[in-house]
Order: sequence, then C-alpha cells, then structure tokens
Amino acid sequence: MNQSPMPPNAGVAAGGNRPNILMLGGFGRSGSTLLERCLAESRGVVGMGEVLHLWERGLRDDELCGCSLPFSQCPFWLDVGHRAFGGWAHVDVQEAVADRAAVVRNRYLLELITGVTPTRRRIRRDRFVKRINALYRAAADSAAASLIVDSSKHPAYAYFLRHADVNLKCVLVVRDPRGVAYSWSKVVKRPETGSAGELMPRYSTVSAVTNWTVYGLLFHALSLFKVEVKTVHYEDFMASPRSVVEDILRFAGLEPVPGDLDHIQADAVELSAHHTVAGNPMRMVTGRLGIKADAAWKVAMPSRDRRVAGVLSFPLRLAYSVRRR
Repeated sequence: MNQSPMPPNAGVAAGGNRPNILMLGGFGRSGSTLLERCLAESRGVVGMGEVLHLWERGLRDDELCGCSLPFSQCPFWLDVGHRAFGGWAHVDVQEAVADRAAVVRNRYLLELITGVTPTRRRIRRDRFVKRINALYRAAADSAAASLIVDSSKHPAYAYFLRHADVNLKCVLVVRDPRGVAYSWSKVVKRPETGSAGELMPRYSTVSAVTNWTVYGLLFHALSLFKVEVKTVHYEDFMASPRSVVEDILRFAGLEPVPGDLDHIQADAVELSAHHTVAGNPMRMVTGRLGIKADAAWKVAMPSRDRRVAGVLSFPLRLAYSVRRR
C-alpha cells in the first residue's frame, strides 16, 4: 500500500462515544478464535481478530482477511481505513509497525502501567494510541456495532489499551496447559499468507507452559487497575458453548434476545465470514463447524512432556480447580 503523510484531521472517527472493547486474552491454542467467532455472530457484535497485528500483517504484508480477500481489497477494512484516516494511504506503514513493536512489549509493562515512559517511546505510544482510537471508532461505526471483540490475547496490549479512549473489559481464556503445550508443538500452516505457505511458530513444552502461566497471571492482575476480567475455561466452553457465550455477552453489557444465539447448538456452530486480521487458521472457516474438545494431548503427547507441563503449571492449575468448584 502507498505511504503518504497523515492528513491533519486523521485519527478522528465519526461519533464521539467510547467504543466498547472486549479483549480476549491468554496464551494461544485455547479456543479464543472459535469463541470470538461465536460472539461475532451475535447481534451488535463485530469481531476484528488480533488487532495487535493489523499493522504488519494487514497493512504492510496485505495478508488475507478472514473473509478470504486480501486486506487491501476487503470492503470492510477499506471502509474502516476511510473513516479512520481518510484512507489507508494516509498511514505511514513503517512508522505504524515500528510504533506498535516499540510500545507493546511485556518488558515495558511497568511503563504501560504507570504511564511513565522515556520521551522517545512516549511519542511512539501517543501516536499508536491515536491510531487505535481512530481504528476502533471507525470499526464500530462501519459495522454499526455496540461491541468490538479483539482477540489479540497479548497481556501487554491489554495494559496498553488502558491508555486508549475505549471502555475495556477482558476475557481470559484458559485451557489445560498440557493441551496448550501439545498444540503449540504441532506444525500448522498459515492460510492467510496465500501461496507463501508460511507456518505458525512452535514452542517447546517449557516455553509454552511458561507463557501460559505468565499470560494468566498478568491478565488476572488487570483487575488491580480497574479493568474487569472474566475467566472462561476452554473445557467449559466446549461442553456448553451457548451458555458460555451468553454469559460473556452479559459480562460485556449486552443482553441476548431470542434468536441472538440460534447459531450455536450443543455440538456445532454456524459461522459466516468475519473480517478478522491474524489468528488461528480456523478464522477463515465458514458453514457448520463441530464443537468438540481437543483432547489429543492425553494420548499423543509424549509422557515426559506431559509430566513437565503438569509440574510447571501445577500451582495455577490448582488455583483454577479450586475456583471452579
């Protein structure tokens, strides 16, 4: 996409209301993509995918949207870009990517919490905040949505959004860490890269469980900073998807009416195309999709890895077990 200076009025979307953002958090492979899509089928809700990665994967690399069109050709994102910035051509792509990468880092959590930041990074942070404010407002206007679901998952991004002009709530999606570790050990292609055939990253058992633990603790800590956080367990979602989605909508401030959740059955969901950027490859699946817990790790995961994952995650798994009783 072309790069040119941002016009003076860029960053101001139509309407002055603060968008309602429901951010899905937690380490990946925990069902957050399916949960986002179930939520986004509901009236008044739009799912945007992992907005954290929009700037490089959508704007710079022009990867496929969840609707299977390149980002630069998707009508939804074209409209959002027009409303937010007068067109994506007015966004300095390299600057936007660099700002995001320089600001949203776990190593800068203390800065994101306190707001006390070195001058150079503060300038980047303030620019990124303006872009995010404009983006969310434009998306809400374009989709006529009262709730935006952002499945970025990264804890540093949640702490960053405390500085944005939005109403933020978070849902921490938790799965048995042994299942998470096993899933991250598998080879998974990224269909949004088209013919490039790139693969999603892989993590060792220790790295996956460490991230699972750190992400969980950091999202729970958000409640100390007046951000409402709700914990949802993957296993509960798989067992009773409709009731979990209904509960989350109420948490987000929406009261489902008859028909809002007809797309969810006990063991399947009907999915239409959603305009999501980045995320699990299933974000591009449409039609009827079966809902069934993936328990392959119980038989396919090497016993040594299963023991390592179990020992490392035991304290937090025990805490979750006690809270669910």
